[in-house]
Amino acid sequence: MTETNRATALKFFEHLYAGDLDAALSLMTDDAVYKVFGDPTRFPLAGSYEKSQIVDLLGIIGPTVPHGVHPTITSTIADNDVVAVIGHVEAVAANGRDYANNFVFLVTLHGGAITKVDEYIDTLHANDVLFSA
Repeated sequence: MTETNRATALKFFEHLYAGDLDAALSLMTDDAVYKVFGDPTRFPLAGSYEKSQIVDLLGIIGPTVPHGVHPTITSTIADNDVVAVIGHVEAVAANGRDYANNFVFLVTLHGGAITKVDEYIDTLHANDVLFSA
């Protein structure tokens, strides 16, 4: 089951980063939650998003990186129903600044479907580059 969960988590991010939201969401349970850690009063992306709200989250991110993001997954760690996806992402922000950030996603699965994604990034850097003029 651990290897199946790892493959599902990787497939989720493959679809998400390719812009195939329907395929990514199809790997989640109906009650799945996507959480971006951080202080929502200081970082616009921070908060918990139900599956139906993930499109809202992407609507916030999209305009800040109009040419998309370029992720590199460097490693995964899978233990039963939890998969850590570790990597780096680069992009050019709408304001012309270079964005480069490391990430860790903890993906929790149940019965082969994603129930929760916890996103950990450097929110100070993301806020400075993506949301500052």
